Amino acid sequence: MHSLGPINGSYRPADVCTNVPHPARMYDYFLGGKGHYEVDRTAAEEVVRRVPEAIDSALANRAWMRRVARHLAEKGVRQFLDLGTGLPTEPNLHQVAQSVAADAHVLYVDNDPIVLTHAQALLVSNKPGQVEYAHGDLRDPQDIIETARSLDIFDWGQPIALVLSAIAHFLTEEDDAASIIATFRDALPPASYLALSHATGDFQHDRAAHGAAVYDEYRATVGVTMRSLKQIEALFAGFTIVDPGVVQIPLWNPDEEATTEELARVWLYGGIGQKVAARETTSPSAVANSGERTVPSPVETPVKPSACLWDTRSYSPARDNA
Repeated sequence: MHSLGPINGSYRPADVCTNVPHPARMYDYFLGGKGHYEVDRTAAEEVVRRVPEAIDSALANRAWMRRVARHLAEKGVRQFLDLGTGLPTEPNLHQVAQSVAADAHVLYVDNDPIVLTHAQALLVSNKPGQVEYAHGDLRDPQDIIETARSLDIFDWGQPIALVLSAIAHFLTEEDDAASIIATFRDALPPASYLALSHATGDFQHDRAAHGAAVYDEYRATVGVTMRSLKQIEALFAGFTIVDPGVVQIPLWNPDEEATTEELARVWLYGGIGQKVAARETTSPSAVANSGERTVPSPVETPVKPSACLWDTRSYSPARDNA
């Protein structure tokens, strides 16, 4: 086994924001991890107080990611671009993919320096050069694409799976999630895939909005924008959605049949789509505004300016989790 290579991208060790919550570290709390600070734990506990289903949803999403990685690897995909990957939690995507195909290559991208620190220490691969980690922001897709090309980890003549696991709901309407995903889509080789899961308020709108509001109230680095099923399906513009479609994530190729109780506690949709031929690609705005695809505005929590003060201390999760 070989450790991960050097961190790539515009990363500085001083860029560790510890005085406001970060979604990646809050997600780590939901999964039962220890890679978070007290500020993250406080905010995450408030989310759970309001919406206990947050933990079930996070665990179900992690299981969905593993099923997606296995499914795509079994379909012959050997390249994965995982955006907003979060703190390493075994089994990680590359471990699942490489358990099916030892030659699978994975590039992880996140904008939290603490995630980068953990990645360098914990992520391992079967062979050097098969797993890389880069610092990048989903809101700057061109920068991520350029970084991915510069690393020479992918064969850009072969399909790549773009994985957006519970990350697109951190894109606001002003960010224009559809255009961001379209930028990635246009850069991907033919027959590439989009795997996307996304929080929704479809099941219990008011309670979901109340839980999402914590990210704003506690001045997290980003807020949450929940979207409806039709709005999430619209993000697959230019991709052919494959069976079983965009569904509640426990229903997506489950290892065991989902129970009614489980479905009541998991408030995310997920699905995968395969890139269509260039002449068939439809613009995100056309999909979002055509016929039955027309949908109401998503529930969005206002985003206040970040209160982050960059902390120059070295990161030690044990400090806040002892």
